[in-house]
Amino acid sequence: MSRKLTDWTVPFGPYDCLLNAVTLWLSVHHADPNPLYRYNFSINYYAGYDWFDSTVPVNELFNFIRRSYGVECKPCRLDSVDRGRMYLLPVDAYYVAYMKEFYGKGHMLHYVLAEAADDQSLRVTDPYFAKSLLADRTCVEQAWRTFSEPVIQISPPLSLKPDLNSIRPYLTAQPYDELLPRTFDRISERIMDVGAYRQPENLMDDPVFKQQFGCIRTIALSRLRHFGTCSTMDVAHLGSAWRKLEVSFMKMTLNMDRGLTATVKQLKQIAEDELAYLHSYATGGR
Repeated sequence: MSRKLTDWTVPFGPYDCLLNAVTLWLSVHHADPNPLYRYNFSINYYAGYDWFDSTVPVNELFNFIRRSYGVECKPCRLDSVDRGRMYLLPVDAYYVAYMKEFYGKGHMLHYVLAEAADDQSLRVTDPYFAKSLLADRTCVEQAWRTFSEPVIQISPPLSLKPDLNSIRPYLTAQPYDELLPRTFDRISERIMDVGAYRQPENLMDDPVFKQQFGCIRTIALSRLRHFGTCSTMDVAHLGSAWRKLEVSFMKMTLNMDRGLTATVKQLKQIAEDELAYLHSYATGGR
């Protein structure tokens, strides 16, 4: 990995590790990331994990970078990681020492970039945490085994500047009329549930509150990148709406009722504005 992590601005939040890894790989080869920012527009709620994000499905992401950048993504076994090639490596944060929030405490799938250093070790690069270190293959295997997701061999991009104007947000090809309002309603319900049985003075230490804040911050950074690719001023406010939601959410730590009311109200407005934004593609407004 030739590019210094300290010279690179991480584009996405802590829970968008796969996108951060892919974007760093594009950046190493001086490819324009804006088409990826434009495409990456979704909204998801995962009930089993009590988790929400704005990232497109993994397979759709790989299809997009293959189609737009000519990047080949080839699933392979961990023991086939070889020198001279780069890999997207899925690991369990439980075993990642520098991820203090999860190390030895909780399990979470986390992607890093990896390349073989020698027969016994891998060079692991984590853009969000600005880490690049040598890791013993046995330790890497332990961190990988929890989820056993495929290791992805990733090739250099063939196209460095895909046509931005030809890229449409991922959700425009989905039934967003139903999906977006339903997902926002579910997120709003979960935020109200958390506020209903917790006191403001305890929120900062509450793991559920911290996780929800992390989800909001991750979406906020993703939306800032997305709307930053739009040249028209009529959507400029949408790029900062989620950052304002962060502020409302944190106000719950000072006054639960006011903070919760402001958060839910603002979330509803964001849902309406983003639905109108997606409609503008269908009606030829973009």
